[in-house]
Amino acid sequence: MRIAKYPFAVLSAALFTVMLMTPISSLSNLIWLASVDMPVGLISSLEVILFDFQRLGIALFGVIIIGFTVAFTIAGLISKYSSLGGKYLYAVAGSVAIGMALILMVELLFQTQLLGGNRTLIGKVLHWGAGFLGGYFYFKLISEEKNYTFIIRFLGIFYAYFLLGLVLNWVFTPIIAASDFGFVFSELTSEAQNALLRDFTSFFVATFLFSIFGVITLNPVWFFSAGLIYIGAGIFNLIAIYAHGTGFNQIFVGEFILGSWPIALGLVLYFKQKKTLD
Repeated sequence: MRIAKYPFAVLSAALFTVMLMTPISSLSNLIWLASVDMPVGLISSLEVILFDFQRLGIALFGVIIIGFTVAFTIAGLISKYSSLGGKYLYAVAGSVAIGMALILMVELLFQTQLLGGNRTLIGKVLHWGAGFLGGYFYFKLISEEKNYTFIIRFLGIFYAYFLLGLVLNWVFTPIIAASDFGFVFSELTSEAQNALLRDFTSFFVATFLFSIFGVITLNPVWFFSAGLIYIGAGIFNLIAIYAHGTGFNQIFVGEFILGSWPIALGLVLYFKQKKTLD
């Protein structure tokens, strides 16, 4: 666990930094839209922020992981072989990593600003501040001994983060979400449209919440609940294909993956907790 906590600390710090940086870019874009008299309401603003967090955040997460890995490795070497060290060394390293990442993103993308917040000095400072806090968070994670629940919680949060995209699609863009599953929404009756939206939205929102509850409580039942729903969907998908002759699709592969992931987390928790009680 001592070795494993470092890569998981990088992943956790990167995800934490993404949570801080994404709203900065989203709000910058919303402010710009308002300045050119584009209609910006509360619901549309919330939609932009949430979708940016899920879609832009995935790409940003990968970039920050690379930057933090390099920066924190260098900071660790400096701390080991010099008198410098402590939380502020890693905080500064995180800020520098974000600053370099912002520069390289622009240079490697043909002078394109991927992040709206990077267009202004205030936005740049806020992004650097997010990196500073990310580095500080990393130091806090590695300075304390961690047990297996640290990894369980990270994997549970990352699972919920993935499900968030499905939740947002069904809540804000249900017609597009329905088309991803082969439905032509306009061709359905109003009753069928209602059934489709309520059932699928409830399906993904419930499993998202189950995973969050599992992370908070570390009760394996929540993870099992989320996993069984997707395993069941995969099984009945195959039954529908081979027993009832419905159209073949490969969605069942994703359903079994989404089911196996939380069930594996739940099993680890169950056996670890059972061993502790014994």
